[in-house]
Amino acid sequence: MEHATSIRNELSPLLDLLISQLDAEGSATQRAYFARIRRCLEQAHHDAELVTSMRELYSTSAVGFSFSNDASPLIDRILEKAERLARDLEGESQPRH
Repeated sequence: MEHATSIRNELSPLLDLLISQLDAEGSATQRAYFARIRRCLEQAHHDAELVTSMRELYSTSAVGFSFSNDASPLIDRILEKAERLARDLEGESQPRH
């Protein structure tokens, strides 16, 4: 639960900003995509439940979305944080001797 809370605390505010920006731009499909990721993060209580949200964030570039000049820095920051958090999560799950 500690990881889920930490990841939520770091990503949720940025996702909220991105969702607001996409809503203001009229990008309904992109807004729905990130709102679903946000909901999944909110519902995650264990590390395993984070996998879907993190995978969807990583695959954002493969989805083929193009972002405005206002939304691009937000998505870049979200992906940067998600990558760092995933590395942290992997580092802690490795056994220590």
